[in-house]
Amino acid sequence: MSDTAIKPIAYRPAQAVVASGQPRTRIFNAIKNKELTAHKDGKATIIFDDELRRWLKSFKTIGRDPDGEKQSPRIAPAE
Repeated sequence: MSDTAIKPIAYRPAQAVVASGQPRTRIFNAIKNKELTAHKDGKATIIFDDELRRWLKSFKTIGRDPDGEKQSPRIAPAE
């Protein structure tokens, strides 16, 4: 038998909370505000793994940019 874990391709909201570390209300508000796409299967709400990852990657970055480079401080333009 293989010891390979099966990675989920979709989550219920409670599972998305655990997978993302975001609070339940943040998940539901993101769906309501159309920041995060969810699907309905009858009464069940389903969030695809790639959509959850896309949403998380859309958050503002601080420190290092996604490419691993240091971000330079933003300097306001002179008026």
